[in-house]
Amino acid sequence: MHRILPLLLILPALAGCSRVSSILPGGSSGQRGYDLQELTVSSPIFGEIIRAAAVCQMPVSLTAQDRAARIEAAALLAFARQGGDAARNQYLASVQPPNFDPARRGQDRSQYCGQKRLDIERADTFLNGAEGQSLAERADNARRALGQ
Repeated sequence: MHRILPLLLILPALAGCSRVSSILPGGSSGQRGYDLQELTVSSPIFGEIIRAAAVCQMPVSLTAQDRAARIEAAALLAFARQGGDAARNQYLASVQPPNFDPARRGQDRSQYCGQKRLDIERADTFLNGAEGQSLAERADNARRALGQ
């Protein structure tokens, strides 16, 4: 639980993400050096936000992008192991930005980006910090273990 606490602290700041309200903290798997629930909870949040930043052309540091990618890589292995390709593909579809209507001439994109701006800034700050580094290291441990 102590490892997921920093993530839980950022979650209210990221409340605009639809999956955040369904998160329930679980037990920690400290002896393994990672917690699959932590990764499968955090990955969709950061995956969605990093993709939103790209669509909205908002800057996110390379460090944050790298750490988010490491978290997502471990989660993808976990999803695939738990539910095969279908689970992995469902996850990937869930983190994609919406399809914007060309007839709206960018109004829907502007609204979406306005709603994501604060989430992107907070995620960048979190991922650049010590807790983001620690989460990425736990993801690396999980990826090594799941890849065997």
